[in-house]
Amino acid sequence: MRRLTRRLRLRTRVTMWATVIVVIAMVAAGLGLLLGLRHSMWRDRDSTASQRLSDVTSLVRHERLGSLIPSNGGDADVVEVLDAHGKVRASSDVDTRPGSLSGFPTPLPARVLAGHPATLRDLSIGDGGDFRVLARPIRIDGRPATIVVGVSLSQAEHTLSSLTTGLVVAVPALTALVAWTIWLTAGRTLRPVETLRSQAADITATDLHRRLDLPACQDEIHALGVTLNDMLARLDDASVAQRRFVADAAHELRSPLTALRAQLEVMSSYPDPTRDPRTAAALLEDTVRLHDLVEDLLALARSEDPARPRSPATRVIDLDEVVLAEVRRQRSLTRADIDARRVSGGRVRGDAEALRRVVRNLLDNARRHADQRVRVALGERDGTVELTVSDDGAGIPAADRLRVFERFTRLDEARSREAGGSGLGLAIVSTVVSAHGGTAYADQDPAPDDGGLGGARLVVRLPAAPPSGRAHPGAA
Repeated sequence: MRRLTRRLRLRTRVTMWATVIVVIAMVAAGLGLLLGLRHSMWRDRDSTASQRLSDVTSLVRHERLGSLIPSNGGDADVVEVLDAHGKVRASSDVDTRPGSLSGFPTPLPARVLAGHPATLRDLSIGDGGDFRVLARPIRIDGRPATIVVGVSLSQAEHTLSSLTTGLVVAVPALTALVAWTIWLTAGRTLRPVETLRSQAADITATDLHRRLDLPACQDEIHALGVTLNDMLARLDDASVAQRRFVADAAHELRSPLTALRAQLEVMSSYPDPTRDPRTAAALLEDTVRLHDLVEDLLALARSEDPARPRSPATRVIDLDEVVLAEVRRQRSLTRADIDARRVSGGRVRGDAEALRRVVRNLLDNARRHADQRVRVALGERDGTVELTVSDDGAGIPAADRLRVFERFTRLDEARSREAGGSGLGLAIVSTVVSAHGGTAYADQDPAPDDGGLGGARLVVRLPAAPPSGRAHPGAA
């Protein structure tokens, strides 16, 4: 059943299930009405029989009982006084003679003799039919007798029969009306959804700037449209960023490749033993630059690959050892003074190679922009490990401190070939640090008079590893 309903349209399923629930409710209400009315009618007739029984009992006690029991004004009840042999001593029916056989069953059911009302079918008393019967044992002139009262159910059964017929006719008609109403209501309710669906189906990768028309009502469908438009906006931003990334990457790769080609053509066409060593050194420099750019592109692509695990390898790393190793490497590449005296212990959990690249990119950036000095500080406080790299260069303007962490962002001061850099280093820093649950930001280092270097200050904050420092099973 569930598999079958899944193939139906939502409008059909809503109509079907709502109609089924309404039918169940109507049938339950109809049955409740019939049973309640029947109980009320039976109780009313039991009350009539009990009152009639009390009246005849009073006649017996006052020795006023004759062969004909007086009527109470109704014609739906029959009263008989029976002797021990079941023969009639007195009756409310003028056609029933004393000494004749009673129309009530002999003997009476035990329930009736015990004083409880009961329904007896097809009796031959009165006009015949079904009766509610109530009896009471009594003694007349010292002899046992029984007063029996029967109240006809013919009118009540006719009323119940008419009501049942009406329900049998009305329930299907109401079911059809309810189903039709639900079908129309569901169609009107789902019409905005179909509009959103058809508009979304028309949007392709080339027109992600389009947005869906929102319904006027501020309801759940309006919220769905807002959510879909937000999703389209995110896809549009991602598409624009991807196209910009491809264009920037092509531009960055074209420059060193063009330089390599030109220098190789010159060497091939005009060999010169005195010039070739310098050209070879220039070629090596461009090749290293090209290699670093490709490595940065690869690292950035891997960090944003959805197929790769989003969380880094859970390995505890002594970040101070990584920092000191990179400081030694950078000292061999520059004449600037790199001060690492403020590096203290700091343990984090993550990917060692990715964090090593973060430290390397921060130091590369500081080395390229420093005049004479670079300062590195590392410490742990309140569950956070903070790495700070400062230089005495020109610094980063406040308006560009967020932008420097975007891909291929290079400030005017950094666009010369000698300064190097592809504009990807800090973007990689931001991506890796975010994947490790940390933050990265740029600021201005205090002036030398205040104990700083006066240039740019790049800060990375990472969650500290727990004191136990045990690696996760399976970590490299």
